Amino acid sequence: MNENFIGIDVGTQGVRIICFNENGKLTATAETYFEKKLNNVPEGWHEQLPHDWWNGVVLCLRKILRNVRNEKISAISVTSTSGTVCFLDKNYSPLIPAIMYNDRRSEKQAHILNEVLKGLTAKLGYKFNSSYGLAKILWVKENMPKVFEKTIKIVHAADFIVGKFSGNFCISDYTNVLKAGYDLIEGKWPEEIEKILGIPVGLLPEVVAPGAVIGVTSVACCKETGLSAGIPVVAGMTDGCASQVATGAVFPGEWNSTLGTTLVIKGVTEKILKDPLGRIYNHKHPDGWWLPGGASNTGGECILRRFERSKWEYLEKKAEELAPTDKICWPLVGKGERFPFVNPNAEGFEPQHCDQETLFTCYLEGVGYIEKLAYQTVEKLGAKTKDSIRIAGGATKSTIWNRIRASILGKTLLLPENTQAAAGAAILAASRTYFENLNQACENMVRIIKCYEPEKKWIPFYEEGYNKFVQELKNRAYI
Repeated sequence: MNENFIGIDVGTQGVRIICFNENGKLTATAETYFEKKLNNVPEGWHEQLPHDWWNGVVLCLRKILRNVRNEKISAISVTSTSGTVCFLDKNYSPLIPAIMYNDRRSEKQAHILNEVLKGLTAKLGYKFNSSYGLAKILWVKENMPKVFEKTIKIVHAADFIVGKFSGNFCISDYTNVLKAGYDLIEGKWPEEIEKILGIPVGLLPEVVAPGAVIGVTSVACCKETGLSAGIPVVAGMTDGCASQVATGAVFPGEWNSTLGTTLVIKGVTEKILKDPLGRIYNHKHPDGWWLPGGASNTGGECILRRFERSKWEYLEKKAEELAPTDKICWPLVGKGERFPFVNPNAEGFEPQHCDQETLFTCYLEGVGYIEKLAYQTVEKLGAKTKDSIRIAGGATKSTIWNRIRASILGKTLLLPENTQAAAGAAILAASRTYFENLNQACENMVRIIKCYEPEKKWIPFYEEGYNKFVQELKNRAYI
């Protein structure tokens, strides 16, 4: 039918757009990088100009339309960073630069929120910090009162781009509003936000499920982008959630491991997964389920730091011969861990007096061990996991690492063709406009290009190694 769905990812460094058809075939892609950087801001501050985001989107869309101009574009969705906020005036123009997710100016305000909204944080199982949008909003109220007085609407990065498409700047989605303090269980903004903190709830967006149609492309938008008027624009997701969608892990019991610089696991549960230790967080699924996740400090950075890139190919070939080893290793870079356990003083460990080839193999295994502990942790909290895990991230390029991880986990690892956040946004665009729901969209649009089965002969060795690994963590009082 030549249906095409556009997914837009406004990232920290630039804009990426992906266009898929209803069968998950990539029909066009484009990206651009932001050139301007705001200088002369205090240390710890991070800001961007929302209009730079939009200019990047326009540029990429014009490239996309050169490839699909004769095809039908059926819907558009947007993803971006979680916790980035924009303050808009009566014309829905930014009053100040957007305060980015990694801006640290609001640490004091985060402490205030944890006291005022402790009922909410206990219910949803997280704690506010400076990356949360609500902390930034409170900071502006306290430190930039004139700007706050002129503010008509406070939106997230994805909401702003959706507004530029549709003219509707007043709606956000379940995932973006989590860090703005929205009560995902009750489905409303807590009254303390206005009564105690003095932030009028009317400044905050209306909330809908990701994938819900918010509006259609406006005439003004189409003049800038070249799009046709009347294309449905749907509510998006945060970039982390969109990346999960891109892997197809959207049904209860399905999980995704993204192994890049660090290891992040995300899954789907029927009920909210509460953790008294605060190791995980929960987004709300478009269909009413929950999207728990946790991020470790352990990950692929250990390989970057410890081994010369020019030797990786050789070391991977040697790892094929050496795995499994009889040694244990936890290749933590730096100090402190946040998931699957919390210990700010934890330090990594590795075997002594072994050659580079063996140590490299141990590093691959050590990350696999911490990944297994992560899944056992969420299972103890009540999560169900299936016999297969979707995988994403730069580490998936390593065949031997994928085989080792599969064997340690005792699960099949499924590698999707495209795991970028923009791909997840494109799938989300189709989820309620062409398909009945998100699960159906993923079944049709996510393509698995490789399966890694556990190596049966390796499994008993890795079970013994994992038990030794856990015992060493206990010996060091890390868990």
